[in-house]
Amino acid sequence: MSKRGIISVISIIAVALVVIVALIFIKNGRNTHKFTGELYFFNEMGTSLAAEIHEISYRNDEDLPRLVIAELIKGPEVSGRSRTIENGVELLGIDMTDKSNITVNFSEEYLTGNTTKDILTTYSIVKSLCSIYYVNSIKVVVAGRDIIKPDGEPIGYLTAGDINLATDINTTETREIKLYFTRENYNLLVPEMRSIKVTDQQPIEQYIINELIKGPSEKGKKATLSKDTVLLSVDTEDDICFVNLKSNFLDRNSGNQEKEILAVYSIVDSLTELETISRVQFLIDGKKVDMFGTININSMFGRNADMIGE
Repeated sequence: MSKRGIISVISIIAVALVVIVALIFIKNGRNTHKFTGELYFFNEMGTSLAAEIHEISYRNDEDLPRLVIAELIKGPEVSGRSRTIENGVELLGIDMTDKSNITVNFSEEYLTGNTTKDILTTYSIVKSLCSIYYVNSIKVVVAGRDIIKPDGEPIGYLTAGDINLATDINTTETREIKLYFTRENYNLLVPEMRSIKVTDQQPIEQYIINELIKGPSEKGKKATLSKDTVLLSVDTEDDICFVNLKSNFLDRNSGNQEKEILAVYSIVDSLTELETISRVQFLIDGKKVDMFGTININSMFGRNADMIGE
């Protein structure tokens, strides 16, 4: 083969490789999601924690806790702040047997001998990981062992609400909310009053929907939503509440028209108990969709008093 022929073959191969690499990047990009959440680092004085909004690309839900911790180790983006996890600390593993209540295991270097600092570091991990939509509580262990507080008790599982920082401007109060569930072999909704503790870190609408997902507490009542329903976000503008649910809502809560209507109006009628809401717009993974089973949910829903029984 001539020199010119060899160069031509090499050029073709090079072009082919470029195309293959480009296709791989395109494919990977389609499978990449974006997580935006609050991560916590030491403040400028090193006496408390301060939140920063970070954006993380991830492929699978199971990868996200590890990537959040990697971002914490990488450190803050705001000048003057410092990371809470020391150099040399290794992440030994994450137990996600129960995705909503996970255990994070660090190496011995995690404990510095400064109890206050170690507890703040644990708080930073808990509050950061609880920014993930499916995480409710975190337990941090060192080489498989519980971290012990000054009073001699283990820290155990913590939720974001368990941690009140000096830098937090949120206040905690008890609110009475009215939720709507149903009964076995019943095609109407029934009310249930519930007292919950809320903070101004989360909108009351978010508490209402998450309480609906938990299900009724009163005997004889039945949940209208599957327990693995995931609320991604909720936002109220003017009198419209935009409820953004993960796509599994469509499959887990459908099956027949009666079930679907109960699911929709348990959310709508519970939210419209608030004076600030008169209509609800459903979103799935941030977008409007046409059909939820047999029901068109592309348009907004108003309160339906006819769906409420005794």
